[in-house]
Amino acid sequence: MWGNLIVLHDDTEERTAKELDGFVSWHTCMRSVYIGDDRLVSREDIPENISYHFGFAAYQLILEIVTGVHSRLFGESEILAQFRDRFRKENLNDSPFSKNLHKLRDQILEQTKIVRSKLLTGQGRQTYGSIADSFLKEKESVSLFGSGKLVESILPYLVQKGRSVTVVARNSERLSQLKSRYAVQTSLWENYTDRSESLVIASSYFPETLISNIKSKRLIIDFRAETELQHIPANTKYVSFKDILANITETENHLTNLRPQILSLIEELTREREEEQIHLLHGWEDLACLEK
Repeated sequence: MWGNLIVLHDDTEERTAKELDGFVSWHTCMRSVYIGDDRLVSREDIPENISYHFGFAAYQLILEIVTGVHSRLFGESEILAQFRDRFRKENLNDSPFSKNLHKLRDQILEQTKIVRSKLLTGQGRQTYGSIADSFLKEKESVSLFGSGKLVESILPYLVQKGRSVTVVARNSERLSQLKSRYAVQTSLWENYTDRSESLVIASSYFPETLISNIKSKRLIIDFRAETELQHIPANTKYVSFKDILANITETENHLTNLRPQILSLIEELTREREEEQIHLLHGWEDLACLEK
């Protein structure tokens, strides 16, 4: 089925969240992935400075990404939730191409579950939320900046242990959604009044000018991978994303040591998927009659 699959992968710091004709895009804070069909796109339109993968090698790359093999926090599970959400049926149109993306999503999720159950279950902290929880105290007040998928994955960990959490963002509709799901207070950026003991930054948008209005904190945790705060309030402990990675415990180091086993299993699962489809003369079966 995936003999005509094309995946473009850009994880450079200079990347922009652009769209490419003929491809369905998936943008995260770490990478941009573009998925297409060889018969529906022109290779001349593919940028030269982007990683190109074809056929079952493309399928294998998606499986590696979704299992967290290429994540900075190795084995993290948020990427799985992001993939599932991006390729929900309601987020895709009704074209034949999109129908095959549904199949791709289901097969990737099926094999990701196999990898995680065999090699990653019970292997310790694999989420950003659990890491934030390890730094924060019980019953302290926390301001969480952002309203995206990362925030929603962190929130279940922050609201436990008697903490008072305020979510700060620009999107009022999104804030209302989060407030309906979690026991939190919310505030728009322009209305935010700093009263919390600790801050968690989980948004790419965080103006440096805001720091001048923030009082000294016990702790600031910054999950932004590409930048760090330049001006930190006095007497405040600042934990950057680099610091988080540098303080990975022995459990996470063990996860990294599992990398060869995980990659080997992914290769095996990809071969099995290819053998299942070997009888198909065409690539994406529902697209066999389509032309470029």
